[in-house]
Amino acid sequence: MDHELFKHLCELARLRLDEREAQDLERKFNRMLEMVDSLAAWEPQDSTLSSAAGGLQLRPDIARDYEWPEATKHEFRVPMIIDFEGEG
Repeated sequence: MDHELFKHLCELARLRLDEREAQDLERKFNRMLEMVDSLAAWEPQDSTLSSAAGGLQLRPDIARDYEWPEATKHEFRVPMIIDFEGEG
């Protein structure tokens, strides 16, 4: 994505960024687009992964009731999956 298109996208999203923030976001956004483009070229190495009907067996979802202990803090932290900094 070129710089002018990115600026236009920021205007549409009504983002108010200083120059440093805009440069950082543009770099991260372009890395994300590159990652998404690379997914389109992915081909499974194992033919059983090509489709769910082609042999990949998934476990059935089972709904279960769960009661939280009285003093349990309901806070969940999920690790970052996409590394925009390129360190992993």
